[in-house]
Amino acid sequence: MLKEVLPGLFHWSIRWPGWWSLESYWLRTEKGSVLVDPLEAVGMLEQAEDVKAIFLTVGWHERSARLFSKRTGAPVFVPELDRHMIEDIDEFTGYGDGFEHECGLRAIGVPGLTPGEQALLSGAHGGTLFVGDALGTTAKWAPKGMNLGGHPNGHPRPSQSLSHLLDYEFENLMPGHGKPIIGGAKDELARLIESGASTSTGPPAISWFPRKTG
Repeated sequence: MLKEVLPGLFHWSIRWPGWWSLESYWLRTEKGSVLVDPLEAVGMLEQAEDVKAIFLTVGWHERSARLFSKRTGAPVFVPELDRHMIEDIDEFTGYGDGFEHECGLRAIGVPGLTPGEQALLSGAHGGTLFVGDALGTTAKWAPKGMNLGGHPNGHPRPSQSLSHLLDYEFENLMPGHGKPIIGGAKDELARLIESGASTSTGPPAISWFPRKTG
């Protein structure tokens, strides 16, 4: 079900049976609309207007990107270092840390689970951060009553792999798995990092820490 979580920002969720929820987002801007990790949903394609770009935050979030691109004519953007993971999209553009799109999105590298994973920062609503797998709010990511957590297999300690996100201003966080955080998202991330929490059951995250430039 499509829900407007902030003015011009829509969220819909599809449950992957036996696992967790998969989140998709549609952001409307003055320059046009952007879709982030979109999954097909009833009526969604008919409602999405003026789509300028379709972004995958991580290589295995192909989801319904090819279908949305075919029906809207919008280009698909894939993390450059994850391009080898793509199976179903014939044409796409690679992007990476520091990339900026005309609709006001800036890419911030968050490698760990994959080398190329990117967060996407919009200046809308005091700063809105889209994060595919690096952070989540569903129980697999954030167990034992946590509000936010790093990926259990790829970002074992956010203080090591995600602290650079605090260099940026944002109030809201749109995770690829779990409910969005509306307001106070940066504070939630700061608390997570300060706690040194780890939900990892897998290998350590890749040590690569992009810093804000410009």
